[in-house]
Amino acid sequence: MIDVYQAIADIIRTTLGPRFMLKMLFDASGGIMVTNDGNAILHEIDLARPTAKSMIELSCTQDEEVGDGTTSIIILAGEMLHVAEALIDKNYHPTIICRDNLSITYDKALEDAIAVFDKIAMPVDANDHKFCC
Repeated sequence: MIDVYQAIADIIRTTLGPRFMLKMLFDASGGIMVTNDGNAILHEIDLARPTAKSMIELSCTQDEEVGDGTTSIIILAGEMLHVAEALIDKNYHPTIICRDNLSITYDKALEDAIAVFDKIAMPVDANDHKFCC
């Protein structure tokens, strides 16, 4: 199951950064689309596994709530699952991974991420139009 998530993350990962790669997609009617937009690529992926579709839903939620970061959220989720895979291979149940001492890594990562965001955050006045596009 995690292999599917990691495959999706690997496909999307190559669309990010200065050395991004364009993807050529074929739709059902035979049309061709060339894009590096992770969200557009995810919408064109046809997945049979319902659990893999949750990764697409994660991206859609990110897009609806924030409007950006769909590629990053898929890559982050893929990396989190990669770390959890070693625990799953040892037959730890997912509820065990998410509680007690096994989730210390995730909790520490969350704390570190919040600390970095607090450090780089700056106040923005919603009425100041210089920050708008």
